[in-house]
Amino acid sequence: MPGLAMRVTGCATRSLLAIGVALLFILPAPPFTAALAAQETRAISADALLDSIGVTIHINYTDGAYADVHKVSDDLAWAGVRHVREGTPVDSIPLSSYLWLAQHGAKFTFVVGGDVADSLRQLDRFAATAATAAPDGIAAVEGPNEIDNFPISYNGLKGDAAGLAAQQAIYAHVHGNAHLKGVPVYDLTGYGIAHVDTRAGAADFVNHHVYPQNGDQPAYNANGAFWLAWAINSVRKYQLPIVLTEFGYFSSPQAGWNSLGVDEATQAKGVLNGLFDAASLGVTRTYLYELLDEKPDPQHANNEMHYGLFRNDHTPKPSASAIRNLTAILRANSANIPVGAGSPNASSSCVLSGMPQSARSLLLTRSDGRYFIALWNEVPFWDRATGKPLNAPPVSVQVDFGAKASRVVLYDPTVSAGPLATHANMQRLAVEVPDHVVLLEVTPASQSGS
Repeated sequence: MPGLAMRVTGCATRSLLAIGVALLFILPAPPFTAALAAQETRAISADALLDSIGVTIHINYTDGAYADVHKVSDDLAWAGVRHVREGTPVDSIPLSSYLWLAQHGAKFTFVVGGDVADSLRQLDRFAATAATAAPDGIAAVEGPNEIDNFPISYNGLKGDAAGLAAQQAIYAHVHGNAHLKGVPVYDLTGYGIAHVDTRAGAADFVNHHVYPQNGDQPAYNANGAFWLAWAINSVRKYQLPIVLTEFGYFSSPQAGWNSLGVDEATQAKGVLNGLFDAASLGVTRTYLYELLDEKPDPQHANNEMHYGLFRNDHTPKPSASAIRNLTAILRANSANIPVGAGSPNASSSCVLSGMPQSARSLLLTRSDGRYFIALWNEVPFWDRATGKPLNAPPVSVQVDFGAKASRVVLYDPTVSAGPLATHANMQRLAVEVPDHVVLLEVTPASQSGS
């Protein structure tokens, strides 16, 4: 395997673009990495990908779409998302609203507010009640949000010093609270990363926010804009697991520079690609921003009102439908997998040929021996000059499964949760890979499939 990696990285970019790249995967024993130009390719479990999907909510906002917590819960269930990011409870919202969401499957990441002492008091209040009412209701606690945009003061300190000191206090508080035993602490956002050498005693996960600009793809653009990679690489020095607690596009089409508005269909592609890009780059969880368009804005005067996966009236945008389809595809038949099925140490080889530099891939393993190959091509999907979507033709990628597969099913989450095509008893398949994620579900010949 080192030889393959050396051959790939040793080729000139011109050669990679001209002849494509053949990439070898070992299944299903992660982690395995190989070089694809500047990209690292990984294998993770399908369950890990599902668990990596989170979304920001704002039930603390009572003057818009989030006011009806029951509809919020319905939207989460419809999309198949469990992890939610929200500010710590506030006195103006009944604690029962937070508990109701938790009892219906929501797992909260609570963000500590600028009044750190009061925010931690509210956190403790929820944790004590949830200990019996919703014991799995808290997934994580996050430090202050974007202190460069929302400065805080703490113990007489201001600016980064205040944020970093507050983060250490939050870390000590969470790990000292019996009701929060085992709950990890996510780092704050918005401090000067270049000037901070360690997060020891401050965070269990490092954290970043990423919003691709100019209608760019999330992780690869020919203009050199590698939004997700830039953000993730900036915090790797801390040698901690990584979360992205905000990522997204707003669905208000825009032209020009220094903007990120796209139409709803392109938002769906960007959101889907971003989830897979983040997972392929080693991110543990990505929280999409956000669940709902907060208020009506028919004139598109306020970009902040268009980040939602759902519109203000709770109808799903294409991005919500794509997440629903994805979670349905990955969960399908998983309840029927017998305990101990498959052989997690068995391996089979899969070779992808014809992958251009802009193409991406991720393997998702399952315990019954089946696996998914996710493929997507990050060619431009938005024309910033005209403010219109681009629909680049797909690239043909040759997939060799290394041995005969009894069944191969093609899915496109932007279309539906159902198969687009099904093939039987084959070792090789040509796949037309578009500018967004498609999935091959592969059942090896040694497995019965479903």
